[in-house]
Order: sequence, then structure tokens, then C-alpha cells
Amino acid sequence: MIEEIRKHVKKEMGDDMYKSHITLVVKYSKNLAKILKVNEEEVEISALLHDIGKVKHGNKNHHITSRDEAEKILKQYNLPKEYIEKIKHNIESHNHKNGLIPKTIEAEIISNADAMAHLDVLPRFIYLKSKELDFEEAMEWVSKKIEKSWNKITLKEAKEISKEKYKAIKLILNK
Repeated sequence: MIEEIRKHVKKEMGDDMYKSHITLVVKYSKNLAKILKVNEEEVEISALLHDIGKVKHGNKNHHITSRDEAEKILKQYNLPKEYIEKIKHNIESHNHKNGLIPKTIEAEIISNADAMAHLDVLPRFIYLKSKELDFEEAMEWVSKKIEKSWNKITLKEAKEISKEKYKAIKLILNK
């Protein structure tokens, strides 16, 4: 099932988004799930599907559209309703929008892994924003994005994993 979901996500999202974000979120989610001894399958599925709504519906409210798209996908596998509900919560609370906050350790893992993945793509952020904004504005946007991501990392294990990378990024952006 996970392999089928992975293939579906890769096809839907495209190679760029899949490689530059989804694979990172999956990597960090699985790592944190092992460390914290929680359901790795639930976490991996949630990580794979956490942004699936962006494809059809855009970035705005993607936590909601991703939750809904994930539900459609997961129903195909005849999974228990409670299990699907857990995954939906993990997805809808991953970016803390509209007051939706993670209520379980699995949901917190997805939120943390999403933020951790942002720290891995500093050059990509700079490149993409420099195409839209002048250099100073782009760097300001990137700085805020990195700071927001760092503040979204709430698990001490995730902070520890990301600490040196965050320090290096801050050093680069402050020069």
C-alpha cells in the first residue's frame, strides 16, 4: 500500500516537488517515528500525503484540501475509519493554519518534519523567490520562512537534529 501511495504522490506532484520536499518530509518523519517509537506506517503515509491537495487546489488552504484528497486515496484501501481519521488529522494540522494544532505525537512529527524539510532547501527558496522579488525582498522572505520553520519545530529530538543546520543558515543569511 505505501509503495502504491508513493507512486501516486510522485505522479500527481511531479518529480520536482516530490524530490525537493515530500522525500525530505518522509525521511524526517520516519526518523522521528523510530526515535519516538510510534506507528511508522501512519507517519509515513501522512508524510507522503501531507501536501497532495496543492496539485489540484493550490497552496491556499492546502492543509484542508490535502486532508480531503488523502481521504479519497485512503478509502481505496479499505482502511479502518479511525486510522483514516488519524492520518487526516496529521495532515490538516501540519502547518498550524486556522488554529489547527497537532493533538497527537504522530501529527506533531508531521508538522516538525515539514518544518525540518524547509531547512534543507535554502538554495531553492532563494532561487524561487529571487525570480519573483528583488534580491533584498527575496532574502527577507527567505529569512522569515526559515525562522517560521525553526519555530514550528517543537519536538526536542527534531530541534537537536536540525540545530546545526539552522545555525549555519542563520550565519549565511545574516551576512
